[in-house]
Amino acid sequence: MRVLTQPELALDSSAESVVNFQSTKDFEEQAVLLEGWNQGYAQLSSGGFEGYVSEMRFDNMHLFLEYSSQSLFQNGQLKEDVIAVGVPLQFSGNGLFCGSACNHQSMHVFSGVNGFEFFSPTQLLMAGISVKRDALLNTLNAEDAELALHHISQANLLHIDDTRTCAVRDFMTGAFAMINQNPQLLESKKNRTSLSKSVISLLTECLVDTPDSRDRALQHAAMTNTKCWHIIAETRELVRNNVDDPISVAEVCTQLGISRRTLQYCFQNLLNTTPMAYLRAERLNGVRAMLRTEKSVTEAAAHWGFWHFGHFAQEYKKMFGELPSVTFKRRQNH
Repeated sequence: MRVLTQPELALDSSAESVVNFQSTKDFEEQAVLLEGWNQGYAQLSSGGFEGYVSEMRFDNMHLFLEYSSQSLFQNGQLKEDVIAVGVPLQFSGNGLFCGSACNHQSMHVFSGVNGFEFFSPTQLLMAGISVKRDALLNTLNAEDAELALHHISQANLLHIDDTRTCAVRDFMTGAFAMINQNPQLLESKKNRTSLSKSVISLLTECLVDTPDSRDRALQHAAMTNTKCWHIIAETRELVRNNVDDPISVAEVCTQLGISRRTLQYCFQNLLNTTPMAYLRAERLNGVRAMLRTEKSVTEAAAHWGFWHFGHFAQEYKKMFGELPSVTFKRRQNH
């Protein structure tokens, strides 16, 4: 992926977002590039250091890519009102995070009351997400918020399945690639809202829908098909009433007053699919409808929360039998 640079990403001065790239050949300078992390670095491997941080800040959220060429001992402390996680995009050898061995598949929770310590390997590229705690918790019901808080009370390695790890990795590479190619996207409040909701949805999937919580979905086996169908019908109604602001799984649960496990059980039991897959299908249909009026495929995809254009195009073709560019060109000619 081509690295973002400041001249390419000059946004309108009134835009409520910041996109920035900083590189350094000094590991101590690298330590302070992430604002608010209060980090200290010590180099452990031999050789000259090279590093960079590429970041986006918008709507109380911070997305970043951090590269460090040498093995480091990192320590830091974030504010209590922040949730910060990271997934390696490039990871060679072994690392140690808060006393636990980590690897390419590990999700790192950096935030927590006691701070973090990280023995990082050489050639590490970490994708990180930092959000205000309330921005996440306010989208959850009490039960799901309790589950999330359990995972973020202190820095640790979060055990999630490979599918979710890959989802975070793909989202981050896709979002930075899209903004690199179309920096004007973040000038739109609607697009920033879409990106924010995508970040919150992604974090919720990792912090709430963990393997242990999914196992407890069996507790809902006593629910009747009629009750499940009623919940599905209410979900469809919410989707229809929010065509200009795509709704997330967390928002469905909050508005219906049910847990994610209940929603998961209903869709799996009657439709043999997941709520996320259903909402993704609705969003793909939303893009298809918007291609009649939108100026570009990219803007339509961003509006509906698709921030990895390559994956979006594949999903669109799988759903409708043609690439979105084909749909767009055909409708522009009519």
